[in-house]
Amino acid sequence: MKKQIAVFFGGESPEYEVSLQSATAVIQAIDRTKNDVILIGITKKGKWYLYEGPVEAISDNRWEQNGACTIVSPIMDKSESGVYVHRANSIETCPIDVAIPVLHGQNGEDGTIQGMLDLAGINYVGCGVFASSLCSNKVQVQKLVQNLGIQIAPSIHFDCEQIPHIRIQDFIAQHNFPVFVKPIRAGSSIGISMVCHKDALIPAIKHAAQFDTEITIEKAIQGSEVGCGIIGNSKPIVGGVDEIELNGDFFNFTEKYELLSAQIHMPARIPLKTKRYIQKAARAIYMAIHCEGLSRIDFFLQEDGQLIFNEVNTMPGFTEHSRFPTLMKEAGYCYETLIQTLIELAAEKRNGVIEHEATKG
Repeated sequence: MKKQIAVFFGGESPEYEVSLQSATAVIQAIDRTKNDVILIGITKKGKWYLYEGPVEAISDNRWEQNGACTIVSPIMDKSESGVYVHRANSIETCPIDVAIPVLHGQNGEDGTIQGMLDLAGINYVGCGVFASSLCSNKVQVQKLVQNLGIQIAPSIHFDCEQIPHIRIQDFIAQHNFPVFVKPIRAGSSIGISMVCHKDALIPAIKHAAQFDTEITIEKAIQGSEVGCGIIGNSKPIVGGVDEIELNGDFFNFTEKYELLSAQIHMPARIPLKTKRYIQKAARAIYMAIHCEGLSRIDFFLQEDGQLIFNEVNTMPGFTEHSRFPTLMKEAGYCYETLIQTLIELAAEKRNGVIEHEATKG
């Protein structure tokens, strides 16, 4: 019997457009011999629609003007597990077996929609409320990772309404420029500035404050950026390790999605021993945070071999050529098989079924 899969796309976060690209690729790759698919679009203003138009209109953001949108709302009854579709003259019930929230950033991968899906009794792909909310907070996830014995970059954090000028001066005096100024809860490098002199510090803080009320200032780590992909629930499967070669200041939003000057090397140009160390550290973080479904764990690798934790992405970019699917190819998962495996993992983690490794392809 086919499963009814609901792909959520869009969202209220600044990463709305990224979601449209990821979701389009996921929708097109879902195995229709095993699944039926419904599409639920969330506008930038937070309206939920059942979208029944062409998939191609999602990627270029024409879906909302397509005329194929009907308002939906979650059924807050675990015995039903689905959404209400508010037609012109009736309200229909649309069941959902598994949701794929292809949503990035705030109100997408920060535990909010995950909590709603839990309350509605809807199985979903990806991390649960705890891991999602923890990983969306750069400061709190660093504290946990540091307790595992994995290094983190020196940093300070504060509320943007009470900028601690003396603490910031002391931090800069100890660690020197450059530093990164970041909103604590934002992804895709949104709101982040690399600051190389004191005159740029306050403008960078004001820029970050547009995206969050809490700010962190972090010492810039000299070294390459590396990432490791993982899927699974209680039995995680570790993928490959890639490396980002930068020709600019840092891997900002534009570079992440357009690669104007940065290059991604897969596999990373590192010794096998270093690769294994990164994979081991990534797995330890995944397990400690109680990640489920999938995550990409990112680090900085210094020239002396020291590994510095950067962040956990619980819903990384998900086009066929994005980093995460490419990392999982090394573990034997082609794009279509990866998505089907994630669907199966979502059902297993909620229903208590013993995990099995899906056939790779």
